[in-house]
Amino acid sequence: MCDICNGMSVRQLKEKIRMNIARHGWHATLVENGPDTPAFGYTIGLTEQRQAEILVTGRSAGEMYRMLAELAHMILAHGDRLLATVSVKVGGRRVYLAPVEEPHDVLLYAAKLYGHRLRAVQAVWADDSGHLPWQQEIPDVLTQPLYGTPPGLTPLQE
Repeated sequence: MCDICNGMSVRQLKEKIRMNIARHGWHATLVENGPDTPAFGYTIGLTEQRQAEILVTGRSAGEMYRMLAELAHMILAHGDRLLATVSVKVGGRRVYLAPVEEPHDVLLYAAKLYGHRLRAVQAVWADDSGHLPWQQEIPDVLTQPLYGTPPGLTPLQE
């Protein structure tokens, strides 16, 4: 899954990203899980359409790619505006789009490409019972950590 891990140079990866954006309007970056973090994936290229990039966490690589592809298709093929606080159906599952408060800390390659223009939403998926993480009796922040503040809550002040 990791192009750099498989021997691709940073220059080659940047070229691959640019080529995918030119051909398809977007590129998917998938990041393998670590000891303390779940796998995640995100788009690169939607910024060029004046849209937020999209982040998905806690699913298999294939599921994350399909979710990102379906959401990108809504934007690129149908002209949908996928804004924070919107709920949509993706692959038969309810998804809530939450604002990502610090996208530069998570979407690293998108941040390198777009700098201060980068905005992102997290496609927060409902569990098999239809509950979003903040609606669960015991929130599952290990599988699906939130990179922004859920609706109805106030961000912590430092």
